[in-house]
Amino acid sequence: MAAWMPIIKVVLPYLAPILQAALPAFTKKKSETTEPLVAQQIVSQQISELQEAVKTNSESTRALAKAIEEAVQANDKAMKRVRLIAVVAVVIAALSLLLAAVSLLK
Repeated sequence: MAAWMPIIKVVLPYLAPILQAALPAFTKKKSETTEPLVAQQIVSQQISELQEAVKTNSESTRALAKAIEEAVQANDKAMKRVRLIAVVAVVIAALSLLLAAVSLLK
């Protein structure tokens, strides 16, 4: 669970803008009009709002993906360092055990 904490910390700042972009507030019809020109203008405005929301969502998703990639790379680097330290610790423990066994046999 602790391995996910850095990723969660990276994701949280980007989550609100993505949700806001994914749920755009479309222009609402104030009244039912029978005029096709007005209805077409409203639909056109809604389409442009949706296109802007998609663009914003795409940019936020790219930024989030980059941040997650950086966090994963940092996590991988830290894991390699931990593995190296563990191997060195095991080697030192084995040498210590060997030296203790040799000193007891003398």
